[in-house]
Amino acid sequence: MPQDKPADGTGRRLMHTRTVECNGYIRDDGLWEVEARLVDVKPFTQAADRYREELKPGDPVHDIRLRLAIDDTMRIHEAEATMAATPYPTCIDVEPILQRLVGESIGKGWREVVRRKIGRLEGCTHLSELLGPAVTTLFQTMSHGKDPEGRDSMDEQRNSGERPFFIGGCYSWRTDGPIVADKFPQFATKPAPRD
Repeated sequence: MPQDKPADGTGRRLMHTRTVECNGYIRDDGLWEVEARLVDVKPFTQAADRYREELKPGDPVHDIRLRLAIDDTMRIHEAEATMAATPYPTCIDVEPILQRLVGESIGKGWREVVRRKIGRLEGCTHLSELLGPAVTTLFQTMSHGKDPEGRDSMDEQRNSGERPFFIGGCYSWRTDGPIVADKFPQFATKPAPRD
């Protein structure tokens, strides 16, 4: 679809672009790490105010980064945030807030852990939003193991006898679906009878 014309043919003007980029790594110390970045830009000049200078088109309104390092059990060992561009100087006060997540585990109940550890008025909405794609990037990063061309490849995982963490995590990886039946039959269950 062209950017200047939506499907119904009406015109439109670009007002805002948000870019989220996440990169996942395996570290030499065996920890898994994700770096996530959220950048908001406007295609027009924003006048200076008492909190910051004029922003030219493409200058970041927000440039927020986070980094998490976890072990194989999804326990957080390191968590940090950096606010390189924010609309207000007080926004950077929340940079240390992710430290509260160190020692917690990502998994069932994760969103509640984040809500409990980081109060709504203690954190940054954009930083909290960035945790979602960062965590799903960690899952993707870990999905083929630490040696994806060797012993941790999908074939090796299939033959290991251990249930991969992603089984039961979404619609396609449900245990009663065709993908698990095909790729990991030892963990497949029969579909529930339909009424």
